[in-house]
Amino acid sequence: MDNESDGEAPLAGIRVVELSMYVQGPVAGLTLAALGADVVKIERVDHADQMRTFRSVFGVEFDDRGREWLFASLNRNKRAVSIDIASEAGRPVFHRMIERADAFVTNMRTDGLARLGADPDALFGVNPQLIYCRGAGFGLRGPLADDPCQDTVGMAFGGFMDTTSPDGTPNYPPGSMSDILTGTNMASAVMAGLLKRARTGRGCVVGTSQTQSLLWLQSQVVGLAASLGTRMERFRPESTTNPLFTTYPTADGWIAVAALRRNQWPDIARAVGLEHLLDDPRFEDLFTVIDHRDDFRPLFAAHLAGGTTAHWWERLRKADIWVAPVHAVDQLADDDHIRSNDYLVDFDDGFTGPPAPFEVDDWRGARGRAGDFGEHTDEVLGELGFDDDEILSLKASGAVW
Repeated sequence: MDNESDGEAPLAGIRVVELSMYVQGPVAGLTLAALGADVVKIERVDHADQMRTFRSVFGVEFDDRGREWLFASLNRNKRAVSIDIASEAGRPVFHRMIERADAFVTNMRTDGLARLGADPDALFGVNPQLIYCRGAGFGLRGPLADDPCQDTVGMAFGGFMDTTSPDGTPNYPPGSMSDILTGTNMASAVMAGLLKRARTGRGCVVGTSQTQSLLWLQSQVVGLAASLGTRMERFRPESTTNPLFTTYPTADGWIAVAALRRNQWPDIARAVGLEHLLDDPRFEDLFTVIDHRDDFRPLFAAHLAGGTTAHWWERLRKADIWVAPVHAVDQLADDDHIRSNDYLVDFDDGFTGPPAPFEVDDWRGARGRAGDFGEHTDEVLGELGFDDDEILSLKASGAVW
């Protein structure tokens, strides 16, 4: 796939076969492809990936262009092939792909993988050096390992709906965040497996689940509750224990400020023109401000409401304070800082998104598009050694498309 990044792709030469669905598994392949791996995504001959045909997501109705965006957001930079891997003619094609692959990525359940002949034992029999990566929902082991799971119920079971709630009512942030986190962690597991193989010469099974990933994300919150029997307070801007560890409305938006050290409040006070409050014993340092937060909060809020977000951000930045505007998501693509770092880029299909989750040297992510259904089938089969007549025969049998 095309890219516009400077430098050599960190995973150049790594070959990945992906057999996945929905979001979690495709994000694992997406991450590896963004880092330069050759990811070949397998779709069924008689049924394209579900994300090519979704009609709506989180209240957004999709036309054809919207569906194209949804699939591309999860599958860009991959090569697309269509194979019936369970058929008599298709299975040898699949095995030849696995023979030459470094890694196999899937988020299918174990019974489905076994029916397809794509379980670990079967694929290690084809390629003992394979890194076999599986993403799961509730867990890779235990009584819930084979239960169906996706982002919604994963966030519920893993406590994330509770952690992100301001009032105890379950909160479900849109955007398949749990799936995206888990898929990214799957890609990290693949890279760890490749390093282990470099030492041992043997393949291995790697993976993670939504539960494992969400507990890692919430390690401080969950660790505090499990270890000390208490929990961090819920975030409500108007009632945080520390009134300088929250957000405030301004004349035209919101600004976030964070102070944790005693001497940070005096710096903030001078930066925003409230240095006279330092003469009040209730507000002489951060700890007294916290003690008298009910008196402090309305004074500080009224003051910030009199200026714009940009005004306060500039003054507080100059004072070296932890501060930032509260961006709306539709503002991010126009932010100069985000654009200058290539955190969001315009892809060659006209869509905009993040090209990679991190940088390696000068590599800032591949910039290609998603393949059309079966677009690269002939190309990949040719690389595997199938000649034109064999490819036509496979198509006639329905094994490939």
